[in-house]
Amino acid sequence: MIKVLLVDDEQFIRQGLRHLVDWEKYGYHIAAEAENGMDAIRILEEIEIDLVFVDIRMPGMSGMDLISYAHQNLERQVRFVILTGYAEFNYARRALQMDVLDYILKPVQEEELLGILKKINQNYQKEQKEQREKYDFHISQILLGKFSDENVNWVQNYLSSQGSKKYVSFELDKNQQEFALLTREQRMEQERELVQYLQDLMEEFSYHVLPLVEAEEEIFGVGLLLTSELYEKTESSEEEFLENLQKRVTQHFSCAVQIYVGQTVETLEQLSQSFLSIRVARCFHGLAKEEAQVRNYEDFRNRKSSMKVRETDVDSLLEAVKNNQISEIESCAERIFTQIRGSDMNMEMVNASIYHILYRLMEMVQEFDDETNQQEILEYIGKESFNKLVISGSTEEITGFFSDYAGYLAQVRTQESRKVLDRVDDYVQAHYMEKMSLKSLGELFYVNNVYLGQLYKKKYGIVFRDYLNNLRMEKAQELLVSTNLRIYAIAEQVGFGKPEYFINKFVQIYHMTPNQYRIRNRKPDGRI
Repeated sequence: MIKVLLVDDEQFIRQGLRHLVDWEKYGYHIAAEAENGMDAIRILEEIEIDLVFVDIRMPGMSGMDLISYAHQNLERQVRFVILTGYAEFNYARRALQMDVLDYILKPVQEEELLGILKKINQNYQKEQKEQREKYDFHISQILLGKFSDENVNWVQNYLSSQGSKKYVSFELDKNQQEFALLTREQRMEQERELVQYLQDLMEEFSYHVLPLVEAEEEIFGVGLLLTSELYEKTESSEEEFLENLQKRVTQHFSCAVQIYVGQTVETLEQLSQSFLSIRVARCFHGLAKEEAQVRNYEDFRNRKSSMKVRETDVDSLLEAVKNNQISEIESCAERIFTQIRGSDMNMEMVNASIYHILYRLMEMVQEFDDETNQQEILEYIGKESFNKLVISGSTEEITGFFSDYAGYLAQVRTQESRKVLDRVDDYVQAHYMEKMSLKSLGELFYVNNVYLGQLYKKKYGIVFRDYLNNLRMEKAQELLVSTNLRIYAIAEQVGFGKPEYFINKFVQIYHMTPNQYRIRNRKPDGRI
């Protein structure tokens, strides 16, 4: 809602404006009234007002003086529409030069007022969307730890708290049957609804609702920057606030939502630490198979540093990997996970256990004679395994990694013909807009997905995900210039799905938003 202040020294004018139209129907809320300029200034300094309807001539402080004061002294932007009579038309003309949105003649007519409200709301929504897109990009850079001073300064303008903060992740629970039955499009729609629902709940703290930046990991949901202001406003504790949110979300959505709470940090520059700690909570939740729907990173900080995984089980797992025995891999992995679940190992020791297994996998590489293949395998273990084994927080994903690795070793041994890449590439060029991954391509062309990924890396110098994103971006550029399609429609048409993810990627590559790119690359006459 656009918050409105009515300023006029005549009460019947203010009351007439208030009752002339259904303000809320058109996206407005009359937050306050003032009978003179000084009262208006006090209200503007206490309440976040978006739009002021002000009489141009009032005793004491005129509407012109009020507009001038607001432009010079208020930190946030406030927009003005002036109320004027025919005799004051020259004043109205001068006011328009002061960046006033519009003027309306007294006595105010319903049709004229509605026309102004519709026009202002349309422009307001467009500006809000553009500001939100820029904000989401800047905050995503902070979450990923890739931020600059510009990112931090931009975000600080939208957040109210300077105290301690936590990143909280609201995620559609992928372990529930309801989630498994949803198509990708339905999952994205649930995510959009969840974002909007939380923004509405947060009201003036809507910018504390953050974009989810883990798009490649098939996690659907939304983030929340949790500060004391949010729960103190409701006179509740942090725990009570999150539990209440959990209940409200559960009642509103058919798909279960899991909440993970990150560690406490003091500054925006440290927010990436809280964001990364979510992965710890997610990992332990997945390994432990616990049912609690709000999991806090702090719950795991005091676990012991004891080693609970038997070496004989690790030996059996590695032997099964070496011989590409999938069922045996699953059995051995489950025995290892059972030991972890039955212990109170902290995250460092879980990591140590996993890295011990990775080190043993690397030792297996010595059995290969081809040095190039050895290097490929070492790169795969070093760069890809941690994401598979820890970030996902799923025993199924971890077991899948060992199975994939076993298939990869088998494929490298056979020296599969690399001509398969040409066939795969032709398919990718024709179907880039569809949901696609190395795994799905590997199943389609009967080639190990990791092996296929390395073929792409060797030929193009980038990983397959970046190759596919670049291809989709090229198609998006063409659509931005040659069509009038909306941004979300272009994102879906080229295969990005999530408009927010598409916009962030576009800005990272081209240093401008898709809308800015479209405007700059239109023909001079405005044609497409």
